[in-house]
This record gives sequence, structure tokens and C-alpha cells, in this order.
Amino acid sequence: MLFYLFICLPIIQVSLAESAYEYKSYKNYKLYEVEGDHENFNKVLENLKDFVELPYFETRNDKLEILIAPDVNSLFEEITSFYDLKTKVVVEDYSEIIRLEKSGYRRNSVFSWTAYYDVDEIYAYLGNISKEYSNWTEVVVGGESYEGRKIVGLRINTPTEADEPKKIIFIESGIHAREWITPATTTYFINQLLTSTDPKITSIRDQFEWQIFPTVNPDGYHYSFTWDRMWRKTRSKSTFFCYGADPNRNWDYNWLQHGATSNPCNYQTYGGSEPFSEKETRTLSEYIQHLDNILAYVAFHADAQMLLVPYSDSVDHIDNYDDLIKIGKTSLEYGYKVNGAKYDGPATAAEILYKASGGSMDWVRHALGTPLVYTYELRGRSFHWPPDRIYEQGDEVTQMMLGLITEACNLDYC
Repeated sequence: MLFYLFICLPIIQVSLAESAYEYKSYKNYKLYEVEGDHENFNKVLENLKDFVELPYFETRNDKLEILIAPDVNSLFEEITSFYDLKTKVVVEDYSEIIRLEKSGYRRNSVFSWTAYYDVDEIYAYLGNISKEYSNWTEVVVGGESYEGRKIVGLRINTPTEADEPKKIIFIESGIHAREWITPATTTYFINQLLTSTDPKITSIRDQFEWQIFPTVNPDGYHYSFTWDRMWRKTRSKSTFFCYGADPNRNWDYNWLQHGATSNPCNYQTYGGSEPFSEKETRTLSEYIQHLDNILAYVAFHADAQMLLVPYSDSVDHIDNYDDLIKIGKTSLEYGYKVNGAKYDGPATAAEILYKASGGSMDWVRHALGTPLVYTYELRGRSFHWPPDRIYEQGDEVTQMMLGLITEACNLDYC
């Protein structure tokens, strides 16, 4: 059977390459859930990933989730059967998921949270809202992308009579292009900070300076929106045929040691040619380094539904780990009260997910010593969340941030 595999896979690879210039609809791609021996999960992936495109695979809850092209389905089922693995199709046609996401309701020209938007529309929203609240918000540029886009964020800093500058809470989202729910919830949270009449929300808005960047990988996000829904990386040119690096494996902390590959054609976790090889990570890190008084750095990802603390590649605990766990638990308790959604953690990724090096959160903690550093993995499945339910996660995130700050202040971090 394996002889058949290695004879057939180069043909499949060629056929995929020939269609690379067509719009990637993901028509009849199936999302499988695989059960069995974890060592055999790895054998299946090793047999496949160097020969065919695997747009998505992830091991979670003791199961392997994997997205398989229609011309690979029968081969995939043969391989999993050979390794005595049980398969179940959980999405018959991934193009239907994309269709549902793209058909979200848009309220004419008004930015809303019932639809997903491309990067220019997100930036337009930031520009418009900064004009509406011009006395205490401004658009800021945190860096630049390979294709020349700005990494645009919103600075919120209400007037104060105090002489000392406020402590900064920095929020980053959208570093992985296909995680659409993260820019959506981040802009929702911006709207809550600016428009809420809840005194608890206005209090945390006024107490800190906020720097919030909804999409720090604008090229990749735009590409995922217009060309390939499952695109994860940047859009820099790696080789003649291969593009992009994983921007959350490209920061200069234990670079390429865990959870990343040096193969530039790897669809998911190529760590780049060197630390900060990607213009996005390099320029954003320079911007962050020039910010004084950062109290908290918060990154939003999807969709493992957990809260992570540094360091992602270690089970050893940093000096204020106990405080981070206590603050994190309070944050998750606040979020749970909204929709009853239970998150795993808080813990390091190495403890409850997998080891990963070269991420933004870990670099910020290591290089800058920022006291409060977290990564929230939001909800969803295979990076899908219905657009008409964005508000659910937006409300959760708002309350989780309130809980985080409340407990941090209780522990004298504020």
C-alpha cells in the first residue's frame, strides 16, 4: 500500500500545482475527525504532508482534525485504515462554510458585527471611529507588511489630570491570517470601549492607554479573504514556488526549536529564513520596543478555546506564573458568565496544547519583561465561526478583559 502511496502522491501534487492559479473554492473538501493511536496520527501526516497540500490539520481533544481535498479522499481513507485509525466526516463540503461566512449580513455601508470584512474595510472602520472620537483616539501605525500595507491600530487614551502617563494594554490579533474571528472580536471590543455606558467598561477604558491592532498580518488576511480561506502565513516570497512564513513562529525567542519547520514550502509552520525575517514581525517588534510602560500584552488566536501563558515551549513556570494563573482564571470566569463557554487553562501551550517556539507573546515576555502576557484561543471549529454570532465572542472577550484587569489590579499590578 505504501508503494502505491509514493507512486500516486507525486501525481496528486502535480495536479494540485496545476490548479494553483484558480480560485480556491474548497469545493468538496472534507473535514475529517480521526481517532486512534497518536503515533499513527503522526505517521499519516508524515506520509501525506510532504507530497500533498494539507490546508489544515490539528490534534485536539485526543483526535486529529484534517481537511482533505476530493482527489485525495480515497487515498487518505486507505492510509488511515492501514494504520488502524477510525475516521468520521464532520464537514462534507468546506466550500459551504466559506459561502456562509461570505454571506454575512452587512448593514449597508455601516461596519457591523454580523459579517466579516477585508483588511481595507477594517482599516476604514478604525479611521472613521478615530474621527468620531477624535479627542481621545487616534490611528497608529505599528509596522509594515511585505506587500507594503501598514499595520494599523487604534490608540485610545482618554484625558486625565494625572501627570504620569498611563500604563499601556497592547492587543494583537489576526497574526494568523485565517483566524477571522479574532479581528472581528477585536473590533467589537474597540466598539465596546468607545460606546459602552457600563461604568465598569468605561472605568477600564479610562484607567489605561489602549493600543489595539486588529490584524497584524494584513497581507495574509487579505489573501485569505480573496484567494485562499485557509491561508495562515505572510505573503513574502520564500522560493520560486512557495510563499510566506508563519508570523507566530518568526519572533526571536527560541526560534525554530519547537512547533516550526525550516521547509519554506510548508503550508502552515515555516518559521522563516531567520528570526524576524518577516517585515511584519520585524517592524511590529520595533514599534513595541519603543512603547514605554506596557503592563499587558494580549494576543488573540482561534480556535482551541483556551488561555495560554508564557512560555509556549516549556512546562517550566516563570516567576509570576501563579499570579498569571489567578488573573487568567478570573478572566475566564468573567467570560463564562456570558455564554457558558468553558475554556481550558490557563497554562502554557506546552502543558495543554503543544510546544511552539518563536511566538510574539513569548518574545514580549522574554525581551521586554512585560508582566502580564496572555494568548486567548477563541472558539470555533477549523477557523469557522458564524458571522451572525460574532457578538457572542465579542461579549465574552469584553468580559474576559474586564476580569483580567480587575484581578490584575486586585494583585497590585495596576
